[in-house]
Amino acid sequence: MEPFFVFVAVCIFSAFITCALGFFILAKNPGSTVHRLFFLVMILATYWAFGEYSIWQSGSYDWAMFWLKASSFWAVIAAATLHFILVFTDSGLLKKRWSPAFLVLIYAPAVIFAFIEIGTSLVYTVEFLPGTGYVYQAITDSPAYLAETAYILVIMAAALLVSFWSWRRAVLKKIRRQYRLVSAGIAVVIICGFPSGVVLPLYNIYLPNMVFVGIILFSLIITYTIIRYELFTLSPGTAGPDIVRILPDGLILGTMDGRIVTVNARAAAICNAREEDLLGRTIAECISDPVASTLIQVLLKKGILSDLEVTHGGEDGVVISISGALVHDPGGDPAGFILIIRDITRRKESERALQLANEKISLMTQLTRHDISNLVMALSGYLELLSDKVSDANREYFLSKCQELVKKIALHLQFTREFQDIGLYKPDWQQLETLVTKAITDLDAGDIEITRTIDDVDLYADPLTLKVVYNVLENAVRHGEHTTRIDISTEVTRKEDLLVLISDNGRGVPHDNKEKIFGYGFGRNTGIGLALSKEILSITGITIRETGIPGDGARFEIRVPRRAWRRHGE
Repeated sequence: MEPFFVFVAVCIFSAFITCALGFFILAKNPGSTVHRLFFLVMILATYWAFGEYSIWQSGSYDWAMFWLKASSFWAVIAAATLHFILVFTDSGLLKKRWSPAFLVLIYAPAVIFAFIEIGTSLVYTVEFLPGTGYVYQAITDSPAYLAETAYILVIMAAALLVSFWSWRRAVLKKIRRQYRLVSAGIAVVIICGFPSGVVLPLYNIYLPNMVFVGIILFSLIITYTIIRYELFTLSPGTAGPDIVRILPDGLILGTMDGRIVTVNARAAAICNAREEDLLGRTIAECISDPVASTLIQVLLKKGILSDLEVTHGGEDGVVISISGALVHDPGGDPAGFILIIRDITRRKESERALQLANEKISLMTQLTRHDISNLVMALSGYLELLSDKVSDANREYFLSKCQELVKKIALHLQFTREFQDIGLYKPDWQQLETLVTKAITDLDAGDIEITRTIDDVDLYADPLTLKVVYNVLENAVRHGEHTTRIDISTEVTRKEDLLVLISDNGRGVPHDNKEKIFGYGFGRNTGIGLALSKEILSITGITIRETGIPGDGARFEIRVPRRAWRRHGE
């Protein structure tokens, strides 16, 4: 009896070890098909071992027969094992158009044999052995038993052959070792199971099934491979789905009628939808640009698509670049398509900002050169008058005019020096609180009280935006005359634009000057501060205007479009 109880202990131990290993692997990556299939194999093995153990522990024929019927799915374990090996090794057999029929061919016999065992006694029956207890006995002369045994041997041999073939063909050393050890594990199960499943029943030997010894050894080999060679971490079957999922660009796989069958998280984010909601929908439903409906026709005509730029989400939506190619079946016919989608909104904004800045710099260079040329001609005229004999009174007048002209020339040169930095650095996200704090710190406000009630937001703007905030505050200090308070606040409009409001209680701006103050040369100081501010903001679509009531103070309204601001930390 002692050997019998040893085998019983081995059986129940195999149930625990396969169950633990199955849940451990599944927890590592529940979304991986490889992990799920391995979990299925391990749970089926656990179920089989528990059923076998229950047969041996039964106290009556009826209970023994019940557990024999209940554990009749061992052929399914062989089918699931082959399925796992095919997916794990990234076998081409599952990439053929007849792969669904191939899987049915694998699983269907296993299910049929299971139902034969449940409904009949053509494969196994229960027998009581004195001194041992109830055991199951194979009907060795039954065609059903012979067919099931042959099926299991063929399936396990196929699993061993596929893993061995993958081992011999693998390029990476670590992958080769993974395949080699998995092959060894399957071979151990076959070697241990063959005597109990085929040889010993022919001699009426009913010792408990030694396949469970093989299953324990298989589990130990798998555990070693996980620890030593990162099994289930680095393999074609496990890496592929992860790569698709974590790609920084969107990926969409679809059928020839435009239906989406696979989509990753980034593509779903670009389409502003959940991954599961996009499955089955058409590309035209995902991407709002009208061009999306013609993608399939373009791919059919050219076979490949590269850097097609479209706008998704309307005028204020995102700009995306689409590249793609047709996917062909083994016969060479188009079977579907794959699209790579990249959000290039920020890149396009930077390009537009640079283009706009270059245009403005070119324009300002022309205007400044023209203005300085006129001033130099005027200066030359006064100097020529000074060269003649003039009275002292006229000399003083001409000299004062020359000094004014030189000052204006210097101001123009100062303006070009400041303006040359526009567009030099690409726009970036900047915290509004930081901009306001720095501007207030740099400002010589005297006794003027400055209050602020602003949201914690970031602005997507040119780095010179700090100068804008400073210029507006300086204008309140310099031109307000009797300004004692400056208020800085923010609010969000119905269209989700952000308003940055800077108001004071000074003399305000006359109605006739509300537009002129943003022109070049207007004002009593340099006349370029607000003009420069307007140009800096316009690089990312931000506008500024004066909306105060003359006599009650100035009020500058900086409007930031929704795409150019965000809550800090988003």
